[in-house]
Amino acid sequence: MGMTTMPNASAKGLLKLSWPIFIELILQLLVGNMDQVQLSHFNSTAVAAVGNANTIITVVLLTFNVTSLAAMILVSQYRGANDLNSTNQIYTLSLLVNAGLSIFLAVVLLVFAQPIFSLMQVPAELMQEACDYLRITAVALPFQAIMLTFSAFLRAGAHMKVIMLITGFINVCNIIGNAVLINGLGPLPRLGAAGAALSSSIFRAVGMLLMGWMFFRFTQEARVGFSMLRPFPKQLLRRLLEIGLPSGGESLSYNLSQTSCLIFVNMMGTYVVTTRMYTVMFANCIYMLISAASQAGQIVVGYLVGARDLDGASQCNSRLLKLFCPITVGVAAALWVIAGPLYGVFSADERVIALGAQVMAVEVFLEIGRSFNIVLVRNLQAVGDVKFPVIVGIFSQWVIGVGVGYLLGVVLNWGLVGLWIAFALDENFRAAIFVLRWKSGKWRSMKTV
Repeated sequence: MGMTTMPNASAKGLLKLSWPIFIELILQLLVGNMDQVQLSHFNSTAVAAVGNANTIITVVLLTFNVTSLAAMILVSQYRGANDLNSTNQIYTLSLLVNAGLSIFLAVVLLVFAQPIFSLMQVPAELMQEACDYLRITAVALPFQAIMLTFSAFLRAGAHMKVIMLITGFINVCNIIGNAVLINGLGPLPRLGAAGAALSSSIFRAVGMLLMGWMFFRFTQEARVGFSMLRPFPKQLLRRLLEIGLPSGGESLSYNLSQTSCLIFVNMMGTYVVTTRMYTVMFANCIYMLISAASQAGQIVVGYLVGARDLDGASQCNSRLLKLFCPITVGVAAALWVIAGPLYGVFSADERVIALGAQVMAVEVFLEIGRSFNIVLVRNLQAVGDVKFPVIVGIFSQWVIGVGVGYLLGVVLNWGLVGLWIAFALDENFRAAIFVLRWKSGKWRSMKTV
């Protein structure tokens, strides 16, 4: 795709951009969640252990998304402005920042795995498997970081199908690897949670190589190397961080607040931990639908802002909300209707199935707010309004999500259902604020390229 090619901002065009992203995100999610699904046939402690470890990994991956998200926004804007040199500088800066950060975080997790889980109140019977899984996954963090960066570049260039196919391939390979390494085969021993982590790590490295190869193949005008940093582009680095840190901060705050709430869940017993893990897995599938739409919209909105078509950006935002939010809530309602059989596929524990059905009822109302949040936050980021969502997010996530969650879930003893009610209140509060923010039109005067 050439630098001057404009993404299609029509409803049909947004759908065309969205569906490969959705499939890619679902498949990406499966790399971690298939570990849990396949371990469910190994033992329940392994599932709960991996659920705790993946909570940490999710937070860590968000730090890489700080740079990747900012890079995708800036590449989209510079493509709209037809500025090839700045685009190439962003490519190089993003890769260097994420590579360095991933090595640092890998060392931190290798050294401090057990103290982290102790702070999270992880039960003793889960500790060893959780540590093993986390440490093996930590070794592969640089592969994951660079893969996410190349994926952001490809997404900014609208090469959605390429990303989808690569992610599908590594998932198939990971499932096969899990089957062999979790349960053992021939001379290979049963490794359980450690085997799942090893398989995922190997194929994340494969994914990195494939994403890089396809990026350079489909983006022939791209130039990556230290020569792009002479003289060093201080302004671009500052711009990358100005977008990335606040944008990533909102997501990081959310996931840290969720990790804090996991402490409450760990106090409620292993079956509640397991129920929460499955619920998050189902909720993430719903989340991926609206996330795909919002990412497609963010690329288009970023391009339109770079081309100074602000009315077009506003129209694109409206199309996204009207088209995708009802779909997202409808999917959540459908999953609630079949919640009993759905949880029954993964667990024979009647307590898990009954509690899961109750939580999924609340999830429907949660998704109303979350679908608006995701679209509006991403579009506010794309138009340069990056600080406001962070301020609102930190306040709401911690005061309502964690504070009210503790009150309802622990103090009033409503358990996991009480926590989910607090999460729903948080999402809907933020949705209302962001709708008002977009309608105010303050974003029209924000700094872009």
